Amino acid sequence: MEFCIGTCAKIDQVGLAKQAEDVGASHFGVGEGPLLFSDPYQYLALAARETSTIKLGTWVTNPLTRIAPVTANSIATLNALAPGRTFLGIGTANNALRSMGNRPATLGELDKTLTIARGLLAGQRVNHTWLGQDREIEFLDKNGHWYNLEDPVEVWMSAGGPKGLAIAAKHADYMTYCLGPNPDMIGAVRRELDKAVAAAGRPPGSVKLVALSWFYQLRPGETWEDGIDKGFGSGPISSCITNSGFMNAHVDELGGGIVKASTEAAMAYLGDPSAPDAPHYLEVWAKYLRGLDPVHRPLITKQLVDYWCLYGTPDELLEKTQLMREAGCDMVSVFLSNPFTAERDIADIGSSILARA
Repeated sequence: MEFCIGTCAKIDQVGLAKQAEDVGASHFGVGEGPLLFSDPYQYLALAARETSTIKLGTWVTNPLTRIAPVTANSIATLNALAPGRTFLGIGTANNALRSMGNRPATLGELDKTLTIARGLLAGQRVNHTWLGQDREIEFLDKNGHWYNLEDPVEVWMSAGGPKGLAIAAKHADYMTYCLGPNPDMIGAVRRELDKAVAAAGRPPGSVKLVALSWFYQLRPGETWEDGIDKGFGSGPISSCITNSGFMNAHVDELGGGIVKASTEAAMAYLGDPSAPDAPHYLEVWAKYLRGLDPVHRPLITKQLVDYWCLYGTPDELLEKTQLMREAGCDMVSVFLSNPFTAERDIADIGSSILARA
């Protein structure tokens, strides 16, 4: 089974990548946030030295904090350290940009970056516009002394909404989407992705669907509330935020109740940035992916946890994972929203799911 484990890049926890490899995960990714986490490429370079089989990559970078040739170089350099097991995960960047007080990248910016990065990684000469100048660029090391262009690099894209799906269908090998163990939501995304792939003129199945979920293994006597308090914390609200547009376009298919609940949770989390008493964006993001922010506890209901999270007893976790694959996911993944419990969670993923799949 292909299974991805992701977490924020915390430079003193490089051993998590080796642990993920040892329990049977096929991929390991780290997030990027210049004001939030350690640098992902430094983390991945160290992880490459400690692992031998697991695929490593950004999950995710974005088109704005690093320009396209810099991103392509970083990934090609990692590919020299981990030949053939490197992937480039990229998206518009919710946390990395918003935590800096800036807007996320536009889909047009993401499209252009993917065109340039994919071309460079394929050894092509491409056009790049930067600082108001349009120039031809290409990697100048043709002998592989400085980076690795020989082994293919998988491109992962985090997407949402029809325009995002269209760009993923055009460029990606894998598309990551926030999904929980709900067949209706998975089926809707699968169908829209397959339509976009066909419209892009690519063969069926060209883009694999990766379900990103939030994880916690319940201990005897624990309930869904322990999953919030001891596990994924505020993570489910991220699924509400990223899926709001898609869900509101598919109310009839998904059901008004969950669409309304997810939309309201997203709006309550983000608040009104123009309100006189709105908190500073640095305050809003200071506790992001640090476990549970008590302020968010009332927003996370059992309905949202059941819909967006991969949680339960070992048997329930295995059953939900199988359900997600049967509903249309090519790969199940979890993003560990609390780095301070990551070792426990990776061990649980290994024993409850991967060892029994």
